[in-house]
Amino acid sequence: MAKLKQYRVDSATLRDHERRVTLRDEHSQPLGLRLHRFALLGKGDVIAIDPEHPRNVFTVSKENPEDLIRVSPAFSAESQIRVGAKRFTLQFSEVTSREDHDALLYLEQFHYKSLGADLDVDDRKLSSSGGRRAVLLVHLKDGKTRTPAGYIELQMPLLMVKPRHELFSNGFSHSSRTISWNEWDQFAIKKYVNAIVRIARVVVHPEYRGLGLSKSLIEIAKCFASERWHVSGVRPLFMEISAEMLNYIDFVSRNGFVLAGKTEGNLTRIVKDLVSMTKGYEISSGIMSLQKKYLTHLERYCAETGKDFATVLERLEDVVKADDPLNALSPTEWLHLRQVLRLPIPYYIAGLDDDSREFLRKNSITAASRREKKFASGGATVSITGLRVSSNYQIPRTNNVRLILNCFGIQATHLNNRVVGPLDIEASSGNIIFIAGTSGSGKSVLLKALDPEQRDCTGSLHIEGRSRTQYSVSWLRPLPEDVPIFDLFAERHSAAMALSALSNVGLSEAFAFIKPFRLLSRGQRYRAMLADLLLRNDPVWLIDEFCADLDPLSARIVALNVRKHVARTGRIAFIAAANHAHFIDALSPTQVIRLRLGGDATAMSFRDYQDEFEAVAS
Repeated sequence: MAKLKQYRVDSATLRDHERRVTLRDEHSQPLGLRLHRFALLGKGDVIAIDPEHPRNVFTVSKENPEDLIRVSPAFSAESQIRVGAKRFTLQFSEVTSREDHDALLYLEQFHYKSLGADLDVDDRKLSSSGGRRAVLLVHLKDGKTRTPAGYIELQMPLLMVKPRHELFSNGFSHSSRTISWNEWDQFAIKKYVNAIVRIARVVVHPEYRGLGLSKSLIEIAKCFASERWHVSGVRPLFMEISAEMLNYIDFVSRNGFVLAGKTEGNLTRIVKDLVSMTKGYEISSGIMSLQKKYLTHLERYCAETGKDFATVLERLEDVVKADDPLNALSPTEWLHLRQVLRLPIPYYIAGLDDDSREFLRKNSITAASRREKKFASGGATVSITGLRVSSNYQIPRTNNVRLILNCFGIQATHLNNRVVGPLDIEASSGNIIFIAGTSGSGKSVLLKALDPEQRDCTGSLHIEGRSRTQYSVSWLRPLPEDVPIFDLFAERHSAAMALSALSNVGLSEAFAFIKPFRLLSRGQRYRAMLADLLLRNDPVWLIDEFCADLDPLSARIVALNVRKHVARTGRIAFIAAANHAHFIDALSPTQVIRLRLGGDATAMSFRDYQDEFEAVAS
């Protein structure tokens, strides 16, 4: 590489997918440069450019002039994920093209705080925020098809965060960098806060939730931050995230984050600050600037409702003292006042090098093991010998039926035939038994025979067999049509369990939570019914027509997650489907029972079934 020439950034503006930068050299001569939209440089940064290869652009480290932080070419990386036997490529990149820019616009609609606030849907503009930002897209590549699947956004840290302040007050000294403090006071904050980078958003397309993309995005963001993130030439040592959802689902400790505590929120100070501002006290930056927005909102609320400001403040004071402030609000109050209340939320932090990780190991309050709700384990066994289902159907004597009997020479008064069996079934905790066969081969009948409540059926089906174990079952079933999904689950169980179950089946879209079952798409309905199974305590699941309404990729994702849930919770799942070639490898059943119309049932291992299936296909 030739000797690099240094410049200072004079200005930077955004246009679509580009960042247009004006530079000045040591003689104050201007130079124009076009980079990708979120290129990490800003006014005052010292950068170095390779004159022979001008796309090689670096920021010069503030700590060490020999340390060059790459800006361009843009960051990119790839990884592989498997869903059963099928492999997909995950392509991570910064926003470098108009296509990427459009993909980000498209994905922003799935970040709900963007709606109606940051995101102007009609004008198709990206949300804006102050300070430095980096956005990493992930595309899912399947053959020649490349689909935007999600993104993660990094931003500068907040200045004042109580759990971070308490954690960092233990003192820190880096072994090779000139970063150290004894107290995390105003001096240390001002000097070293740029050694922290914040995860501001993790957004995954609803169709691809359940693939673990958030974990992949966070991991790649850590790599990007270590290699490329900087503020004014200072590389980060720590990465932080705080979010309301972390109260219910810990989706970050698997990426090495530890819980440092909860943020303070504004419940203890909101009323006092609002009173101070109405008296004309000067508003400073930071928290008080945010409170100024709350004052403006509250004044607007008073104007719209005709309420006296002092009365509203008194009501607000009562609300913040309640055990559950948001639930203390009436529906009308909730629509307006929730926007001025910030509740404490979990704050997680991770180290980006050995020194920072060791500091957190010694000083964080906990290693923050996964806090997702653990559903009841099954622990059951199913052991049935000689299971047999037969049909005894009395033929009606209508004129049309008699016509058919005459045409085919049938003289019987009853139709007696074996539907399934005899068959021995053995299954234990964590097993998936897949029932394969063409339509009419008896798959649904076999599932019904496995339900202890229907085993002594007195109708046209006769079920016999000796069960050596006792168990209860849950069927995959439609949910009440007109009740919002989250309402239904939270009322039956709890909000935490509802969130965890819905997230576990890949249904984590806010608008799906608040819709009734009848308004969900077929794929969303299927995921909601699986969440219902997960929330029930019965150790045996019976699922008919598995994934019949889902597209091949969604079916694979659902099958993969069912396998994980059965293994993790110790359930036993009996699953039946006629069309299964597109998902059975992802389901990876313990055993396959193949039914044939008018023939014997055959039980075999999944590997043997695969070998036989592939032999027939070839």
